[in-house]
Amino acid sequence: MRGKIIRTRFFVAVEGESEQSFVTWLQRLSEKELHIHLDGVPLGGGGFKSMLEKAVCLHRRHCRTGVYRDRFLIVDGDRAEQGDWSIDKLRREAAKHKFIVCVQNPNHEGLLLRMVRGMECEIADAASANTKLKRHWETYQKPMNAHALGRRFSIDDLLRAANVDPDLQTILKKIGLMGGQ
Repeated sequence: MRGKIIRTRFFVAVEGESEQSFVTWLQRLSEKELHIHLDGVPLGGGGFKSMLEKAVCLHRRHCRTGVYRDRFLIVDGDRAEQGDWSIDKLRREAAKHKFIVCVQNPNHEGLLLRMVRGMECEIADAASANTKLKRHWETYQKPMNAHALGRRFSIDDLLRAANVDPDLQTILKKIGLMGGQ
């Protein structure tokens, strides 16, 4: 008789469906090697302040079913331009609630673009990130599901991007997909 596998749980509040699919893809990448569960919870967008408030509320609700090792908040960097909080203020306020912030620069498409081989250091604004991504991934449509992400990208693509993205690197180290912690 095999023993029960205990999974380390992580709470991952995400901006929307695209990020939720990304978290599902990360979960699938980790299943062969790690005993973790990434509880991806979409926030439905909004400004930094409202997304953090929703994340805190949802975390409290989800804590009733168990304990999380860490809690993350994944947001698009271009939201700072919309005015309610700066990224620095979001990080300060999130830290008060023990959330680790991962800012996708400039947005989710910018993160995916940096996962394309040879594009790791690509800097794009929000308007051009989608266009540049579509040049390398013609069938890309928002939101892309986890299965399609898995067909397009590998763990090597993810790790290359994380080597130049400190926020992504932090999450991958915390969940165990990347060395160090």
